[in-house]
Amino acid sequence: MAEPVADRVGRYILDGADEDLRRLLSIAQSSAETAQAAFRRVGVQPGWAAIECGCGPLGGLAVLAELVGPGGRVVGVDFSAPAVQQARAVASTLGLANVEVVAGDIHALDPAALGGPFDLAYTRLFLMHQPDAAETLRRIAGLLRPGGWLVAQEPLRTPPPASHRELAALAAYWALLHQLLERAGVPAGAVEDLPRSARAAGFEVVGLGGFFVPLDPALVGFEIHASTIAAARERVVGSGLASAEQVDELVDSLRGAKNGDHSWVSSPFFLDLALRKS
Repeated sequence: MAEPVADRVGRYILDGADEDLRRLLSIAQSSAETAQAAFRRVGVQPGWAAIECGCGPLGGLAVLAELVGPGGRVVGVDFSAPAVQQARAVASTLGLANVEVVAGDIHALDPAALGGPFDLAYTRLFLMHQPDAAETLRRIAGLLRPGGWLVAQEPLRTPPPASHRELAALAAYWALLHQLLERAGVPAGAVEDLPRSARAAGFEVVGLGGFFVPLDPALVGFEIHASTIAAARERVVGSGLASAEQVDELVDSLRGAKNGDHSWVSSPFFLDLALRKS
């Protein structure tokens, strides 16, 4: 019997040497269950063609590859050439033969060149970075067949990630990241307004929910949060939002918490949308 993809992902994370790659793969692994549940709710079938926008080094590609099966196909798209190279290496190592990863801007790529139209599109931690979510959603709609689905799982600004016992650094780093997004041109409340933006882009909002992902504090939980703000350190400092010392303080506080008296730590709260192209 073939080894489950989830087990292969876990081993790859442990074997990886690149800190940011481990962070992104850990996020992909921790989100796999909620992604799979969302895909099943919209009825993903073997043989479907699926696309992930902003896939990073793995995203939901492994989950999608299993669900659509050998007769289906999965395309990952990311603007970052290094992320695409990583994703191709990860897909090859995991034996995801039905996955192709493409470098490019989803706003500029030709659907036909990607092998569209697609039955399903997926975003996670992608729309939260877009200055004009409605326009991005229109581009994604253009990749889908009539009646095709978009599953969007994007984090709200509030409530922030939480833990027990409470750790102030969680709310502080999360607020800092959103200040950085606003400096980059993302309107405040962009994720909160996604249902309205989706309707403007020609989608029907079929499902609307939300979730936290509980994380083990001693393993990946606090480390995911610490490495996320660490990865944004240069941009935060360059924007003048915080000093290098302040960012390092947050990182140290988050990393130190994994050795503390915490019962659990969570992801941010995700808006979970099932959208159907009209």
